Amino acid sequence: MKASTPAKSLPVYLQIAELLTRQIKAGYWQSGERLPTEAELAESLSVAVGTLRKSLALLSEQGVLERIQGSGTYVRRAEGSQRIYELFRLELTTGPGLPTAHILDVSACARPAHVPVLGADPVAPVWRVRRLRFLSQVPVALEEIWFDGALAPALQASDLGDSMYLFYQTQFQVWIARVEDRISAAPAPEWAAPPSGMQVGQIAGFIERLSWTANNTLAEFSQTWFDPAVCRYASRISQ
Repeated sequence: MKASTPAKSLPVYLQIAELLTRQIKAGYWQSGERLPTEAELAESLSVAVGTLRKSLALLSEQGVLERIQGSGTYVRRAEGSQRIYELFRLELTTGPGLPTAHILDVSACARPAHVPVLGADPVAPVWRVRRLRFLSQVPVALEEIWFDGALAPALQASDLGDSMYLFYQTQFQVWIARVEDRISAAPAPEWAAPPSGMQVGQIAGFIERLSWTANNTLAEFSQTWFDPAVCRYASRISQ
């Protein structure tokens, strides 16, 4: 695997807010339950108390947490909160983990036959992004992401962040409203190599994802090969 480029990271307070939300959705804390003290949480997450407080304040503003003076911080809700990683379904086998990514390749290509039409012109070039995905710094998956080439005349690895959906929002004003995941098993691609944890041809967990905007425009197609030895696909539904 050729040298990778770390994607632009989220601010630390936002990383912690995302991780706490993923932990709540994974069932670490239930609705109405009190979180550990700020000092305990900050120590367990290896961040300064001031950074943690900024994360808790953000989640309180968004209605995920409730902070009661003199009592503590309580879980208010998790379902329905629109977070950056709301639609990211991979988790470590030991817990949710914080998603990050390294960019392996960014290329403008002719649309391959297996990629559906993205954009108005079916013969126009498309952007292909290959990434190595991490959860809490553990390499877990390889991603190949395709989107409309007309959105950007030029693109390089340093332009991309950890979250592609956030990148679409901030750069192109394209908002992903719904996705369809098709889960199976498949051989790891020919570009698999350490440190991905997968060898070329090794059978891996496999996700094909179609992502649409609110007006039903197909904005992205992706394929993800994940290592079932270290992570899993998780989807939680509540009524």
